[in-house]
Order: sequence, then C-alpha cells, then structure tokens
Amino acid sequence: MADQGPRTRASEPEHASHGHGVARYFIVWALLLVFTVTTVLTGRMDLGAMNLPLALTIASIKATLVVLFFMHMTEAAGTNRIIFVVSLLFALVMIFGVFGDLWTRSPMTLPNGVPSTLGPEL
Repeated sequence: MADQGPRTRASEPEHASHGHGVARYFIVWALLLVFTVTTVLTGRMDLGAMNLPLALTIASIKATLVVLFFMHMTEAAGTNRIIFVVSLLFALVMIFGVFGDLWTRSPMTLPNGVPSTLGPEL
C-alpha cells in the first residue's frame, strides 16, 4: 500500500476522532437528570444528620460525571488527570478539615444557643 501521509484531524469525521457516539452523552445526561430529581426529592425530606452528606455525595457524583464525560477527562493526558485527582483530594481535605473542626467544638454555652446582641461593654 502506498503511504497516504499523516492523517489530519480535519480529514477525520468528528465521531471517529473521539471513538464514541452521541448515545454516551444521552446516557450521562439521563443520569444527571436522575441525580437532579434525587437532589430535589431528598432536599424536601428531613433526613437529620444525613442531609448534608447526602447532598454533597449527589453533587460530587454529578460534578464528576460532567468533568469525565462533557469535559472529556476520560480522554485527557496524564497531567490533566493528575491535576483533577489532586484538586479532588484538596477539596476532600478542606471539607473534612471544616467538619472536623465543627465536630470537635464544645457546644455553645449561651442560653438557647443564641448569641447575645448586647455589646462587650456589659
């Protein structure tokens, strides 16, 4: 066979350059809709201490789907993946740092847990 030279990206069909079709995007879109409905339904429920962890979990799953598929992180080079993972770890450290601080504080000593509106001069 004769060498046809290097293929340019402009000569390739758009769907062939990524190796996936439109169905992948519709599946991810449907998953995002399901998680959005789940967010709305669980936001109207009183789940006690599970409200915040559940909301953060759902939001993290939705953000991960967007980054992986719509921002094409699944096809990204190694450096981009490292930056993504490090940013996720940084966010987790910050979240656990804030909650760790809140969980280890003693309860407020003010009556009814309401801060005083009187100035410090009293």
